[in-house]
Amino acid sequence: MKANSGPELLQRRDRTIPRFTMKYWNDHRAWLSSCLFHTIALLVIAWLYRPVSRGTQGELDRPVGIAVVHQTGRGSDYFLMGGASAAASQDSAKASEKLATVEVDTPGATSLEELVADILPNETTANGDGSGQNALGEGTAGTGTGNLSGSGPGAGKGINQTTTTFLGVEGTGASFVYVLDRSDSMNTQSGAPLYLAKKELLQSIESLNPGNQFQVVFYNESPSPLTGARGGRNRLLSADKTEKGRATQFVRNVIASGGTEHIPALRTGLSYGPEVLFFMTDGDLPGITQSEMDDIQERASRTGTTIHTIQFRSGPPETDGGWIRALAERNRGKYRYVNVDELKVE
Repeated sequence: MKANSGPELLQRRDRTIPRFTMKYWNDHRAWLSSCLFHTIALLVIAWLYRPVSRGTQGELDRPVGIAVVHQTGRGSDYFLMGGASAAASQDSAKASEKLATVEVDTPGATSLEELVADILPNETTANGDGSGQNALGEGTAGTGTGNLSGSGPGAGKGINQTTTTFLGVEGTGASFVYVLDRSDSMNTQSGAPLYLAKKELLQSIESLNPGNQFQVVFYNESPSPLTGARGGRNRLLSADKTEKGRATQFVRNVIASGGTEHIPALRTGLSYGPEVLFFMTDGDLPGITQSEMDDIQERASRTGTTIHTIQFRSGPPETDGGWIRALAERNRGKYRYVNVDELKVE
């Protein structure tokens, strides 16, 4: 028995028995399958998910503004003033929520304009000559307020109308500019022409009311305007006590000398945009050309300025006044001739 048992045992040991081999999840194909599955599942969940919409339901352009509530017999009527597109950002959305609601009690109102009339700025009203004045009394062409308003062309027109006289010529308005020749020829008759012009000028300025405005321009080859108490030579001055005092000192210090250039002085005077401009000269020569006359007329028309002219000459008038008279007639003004031989220094 022992001899037979050996080979049998060897035979059994050599028998090949199939064994089960376990596949573990660390296999890369399994991981890929898992990732694909979960990705698809998440996409399906996201597609099926519908959040509850709130607020503006995602609308982008929603008008915002001030809501005006008007109580009527039918109930409450709502009007939206203004209107702007709401921004898509969160900040704009929060800002829109802070808009205030204004309630206006306007019984009997029939339109939106009537409803909001009390909360809108006052409109400019006309003063009859094309210039405007708002609730602050500001001239539309000026820069100041009230009766002393403005420094630009046309400031203060239509208010504080005053009639003043200069060398026998009357002018009516709220703002006045005096353009006076101070060339050497004004020294004739022992300086009587310049003396008379200064005297009449100061009397005319003194007659102005505090609400009026004025400026003085003496000229020979070049214009010399009056500098006001607050500085600056390019604006009208208020006819108050302070400015009248400065004007008096300025006028007294003027002397006659040099030649005559009319156009620069006239343009300077018109640059202030007065209602009335008094122009006095003793020199018809040099005259002015037709194009210069047209230019002065255009400037005066633009500012609504009336130009009155006074001509000083020795002896009786030899002509009808020439271009000096035409300057007044073409600009709605009056012309006067003064014989300097009849002047006396008092």
